[in-house]
Amino acid sequence: MTNKDANRFFFWHDCVIYLGDSFETSFHHHHAVQCCIALTGKLEIRWEGLEQWEECTAAVIGANVRHSIRCLNGLVCLIYLEKSSSLFKTILEYQYQNTELQKQQPALLLTEPFPADLKRMLLDSRRSSTEPKMTDHLKTECLKFFGGYISSKDIADPRIVKLLNLLNAQPRHSFSGHTLAQKINLSQSRMQHLFKQQLGLPIRRYMLWLKLRCALKLAFDGQSLTESAHSVGFSDSAHFSRVFKLTFGISPSLLLKSHSTPIFCE
Repeated sequence: MTNKDANRFFFWHDCVIYLGDSFETSFHHHHAVQCCIALTGKLEIRWEGLEQWEECTAAVIGANVRHSIRCLNGLVCLIYLEKSSSLFKTILEYQYQNTELQKQQPALLLTEPFPADLKRMLLDSRRSSTEPKMTDHLKTECLKFFGGYISSKDIADPRIVKLLNLLNAQPRHSFSGHTLAQKINLSQSRMQHLFKQQLGLPIRRYMLWLKLRCALKLAFDGQSLTESAHSVGFSDSAHFSRVFKLTFGISPSLLLKSHSTPIFCE
């Protein structure tokens, strides 16, 4: 693999997209919802209770579902979503209305052809530098394929804007809910309600994703995993690695060894 076709990870505050070489995984589960797309090759998925591999072009795998995926000698697009986000809720609502997806079903397998123009766009993004606007466009188009709707409205409440500025300026700091609520002169319950209404996910999950992103960025910038973990408030590298793997199903050390290119969006 050359730099021109590097594996890439795109990180947002509620979403991660991986583009690159596939790998067969053992059975595992993670807190994030996973949307899978085969860009080349054949995508196969199985989950606990299903002995044989099921073939598909794309799939949505629920949070905490023990599963395994493979796309032998192929390239994949893997999208990880915060399960409590409004974005994932729009995907669920769409699939309930337009497919045979049932509540509590572990996975949804899609066999319809993946749009050729979008596939070409994803493959091209591995071979060239990607501008911020293009990364957001990639995210929007990928999620649109699964029925996800990204609201284009700006965050209107100045108190939430103030809170976001504070959290993003100090991602390593562990703020208490009481402290954050005081910063914007709201009760904790009102702050939590308003934050999820404006951002689409709970404030604690937003803060965790910020810390995971920050620690990973520090590690890619040359710090050891232990130093990166301590910098954002994890007790040690094992604690950070455990939380990261629980969220995404992959260890940060594996990302560092894979020579992937991380791109931190927003």
